[in-house]
Amino acid sequence: MLSPSLKQAIDGLSLRDKLDVFETIRDSVMPLSEIGFPELSEQQHAELLRRAAKANAHPGTGRSWVEIKARLER
Repeated sequence: MLSPSLKQAIDGLSLRDKLDVFETIRDSVMPLSEIGFPELSEQQHAELLRRAAKANAHPGTGRSWVEIKARLER
């Protein structure tokens, strides 16, 4: 169980820092070699960066994961 002070410290982190903490804990529990997902290729990494930049440049456009998931489940 997490202590209240640790929970408070985590709550005060930025999203990026919270993701870093998550990745550190995940990797300590399940090493990358056991996760089952290969590393991204350079092209995949570049495409993700391109899409992230496009999303940041045009906030509010596109569809949320909830919308996409609902469409796929139809």
